[in-house]
Amino acid sequence: MTMRELTALAMPSPDRATDHTTVPQVHALNILRALYRDTRLGENIVPFVSEGMQAAVLGFTSPVWAVRNSSTLLFSSLITRIFGVKKGKDEHSKKNRMTGREFFTRFPALYPFLLNQLEEAAASVESESGQVILHPSLFLLLLVLGRLFPSPMDGSSSPLGLAPFMPFIIRCGRSAVYRTREMAARALVPFVMVTQVPSTIQTLLDELPLEPAPKCQQNHIHGTLLQVLFLLRSYQTDTHRPQTAGSDIGKALRPRMWLASRHNPCLVTRGAFLDVLGAVCGALDAPVGDTQLKELRDETLALLLTSDLVTPGGPSSGQGGPPGTTQYLLSLAHLALSASVESPQLWGMEEEDGGSARGAVLLGHLLQCTHYEVRELALGETLRRLERDGEAGRVPSWPPDTIVSTLTTLVLHETHPQALAKLLQVLSILSLHSDLRWGDGVQTLTQAEVLERVVSLAECSVHSVELHCAALTLGSRLVVQLAQSNPQGVSAVACVGRWGALVSQCCSEEQNTEVKMVAAEVLVSATPTLLTSSNPPLGVSLTVCLWRGLFTLLQDEEQEVRDRAATFICSLPAHLVNTDVPCVSLCPPVALETGVGLLCRLFQLWRQVPTGILTLIEWLLGDCNGEQQMASAGSPSLDEEDFLFEKGDLNLWAEPVQWVRLLHKHLGVLFQDPGLKALKQNQAELLRLSAQAEALHLATQQGLKGLPALPQFSCTIEHAKLTLQQERATLAMDILDNLRQAGESTATSVKC
Repeated sequence: MTMRELTALAMPSPDRATDHTTVPQVHALNILRALYRDTRLGENIVPFVSEGMQAAVLGFTSPVWAVRNSSTLLFSSLITRIFGVKKGKDEHSKKNRMTGREFFTRFPALYPFLLNQLEEAAASVESESGQVILHPSLFLLLLVLGRLFPSPMDGSSSPLGLAPFMPFIIRCGRSAVYRTREMAARALVPFVMVTQVPSTIQTLLDELPLEPAPKCQQNHIHGTLLQVLFLLRSYQTDTHRPQTAGSDIGKALRPRMWLASRHNPCLVTRGAFLDVLGAVCGALDAPVGDTQLKELRDETLALLLTSDLVTPGGPSSGQGGPPGTTQYLLSLAHLALSASVESPQLWGMEEEDGGSARGAVLLGHLLQCTHYEVRELALGETLRRLERDGEAGRVPSWPPDTIVSTLTTLVLHETHPQALAKLLQVLSILSLHSDLRWGDGVQTLTQAEVLERVVSLAECSVHSVELHCAALTLGSRLVVQLAQSNPQGVSAVACVGRWGALVSQCCSEEQNTEVKMVAAEVLVSATPTLLTSSNPPLGVSLTVCLWRGLFTLLQDEEQEVRDRAATFICSLPAHLVNTDVPCVSLCPPVALETGVGLLCRLFQLWRQVPTGILTLIEWLLGDCNGEQQMASAGSPSLDEEDFLFEKGDLNLWAEPVQWVRLLHKHLGVLFQDPGLKALKQNQAELLRLSAQAEALHLATQQGLKGLPALPQFSCTIEHAKLTLQQERATLAMDILDNLRQAGESTATSVKC
């Protein structure tokens, strides 16, 4: 009874809208929205969905803004109630859809209602005078119908057949509003059975003019092309479709190729026709010997080579242009990339003698286009092609030298962040197989100069994760190549130190997962050349800094980061591999212990045992200044800058106590090296570290005394931090005492 009363109030009044009718209507619409959203009612509210949908759709015809606003909110709640909560970012995903048969079976009252409303909307799409008349409820109708998809049972006899909707949806595609034409094209797909798609496409194409005429209706042409395009895409993804009817469609398209040429003054319809050509010509399941498709592809290639993409003076010659320029150029780019990069075998670009040259011409013009959207699209497809070739293990014979030269020139002039990020990723892959020549014909750059530019990009693009990671990866490739070509001179390059600092910064705990994964990839690839070389090309200090970053990643909270960093074991050179242990990827804790032991062996190999001991002691002590201040405070209360429930630098995976004990264990190994005698020259450093350890030990003791009773239960976090600091200080003091005793015994033996 309540739902009937509310629905009756929510319906528009037959009388003229007044305050006496609109105020109750607004309240009723809002109450209905709350009821449909209430999960406690569950399925009990479903029988009233049809009436609520009718109230929401009819509410859009009201001249009162409050009624239209409440109807919008009610419609949104009903869409969620019918199709479920949105499960992704894609508005057109199939996860939140329903077959037309199921929809009208569950809500049969909506069948005649939606059909009548759609008929009214289609009749008012365009008036006789040519003025745009948009039916108030048209968008709602197309939104609902666009969320349906075909059912295998649609061909059976049913009183709720979808065929009566088709003529009205097709007529809505003639609207002068772009969004309406697009929504009508999406809504048409579920109303055409898969067996009727080829004939429906043929009927739609027959409506297109065969030659330009002064009174061509571009809106009608565009709406028809969009409907053909969406039907083609749905048909090609359907696994239960009959044999592809590309030959008949190609036969209907060829007489209308003028729509994609300069004879058509509208760039929007040009782009739509190019999209249709791409869907037909780029179909991978098309018969190989189809002569109609082959002739259509040949005509399309000829059209591409004479289009505004290649011939100067068109819209692509400048940043401006008439409406639809960017959309048209992107359609041209999609078609050109299909022929030159994505599937050139379909277009005969790999079989003919000049096929690869034509493909290089098309790709080169895409990369040099003045519109960054086109360059970004071309670089993205080039990157995917290189990644596919790498996964398949193919010999890198693509792209040709002319394209590589264009890419190395583009890196000096590209300014758009997204396009530049993809460009750097492409160059990172290409630099793995050959040394690139950097220059633009006017200036030629050395690898060191290119590295300077790349490092500057990485420093300036901290807030653009994609560009930052791409610059870091390419920088690592260049550093490795410099180290291989000139091991003694790479450390003299000024920007190498900045590159190392960037890599270390990317290993820190506060970085996001993508950045840390790139840092792990960089360190693993640099392991044989930079980290484990018998003569460290970057110098001992920077090499040790990179090792510290690798150890940080091995203790990271993210599983994928730890696993990727642990693969450095597989990149070790032969002279450092333990023959008793197979050279396979280890679990992160074992890889961490192996890595620390390996670093100690490298200190001995480099004859830098004193430096290694001092470095490990500093790691053992950690950040003494900050920890000493915290320990001296010793108060479990929150500071002014702390907030309750705020997520701090929390790492639930790392075991800091085990880490400091691991360092202590391997420091004992270094004590047995003969090079320990050289530590006498670092007495000032030893005294400084001793003072830090004693100060930390004293501050920790005071902090522990200041805690309340049973601190492991009452102040768990503070007690754990102080206990860790006490462990650090105790182990550091033990190491320093052993060093002092070793020095005294050495001095006594010398006197004797």
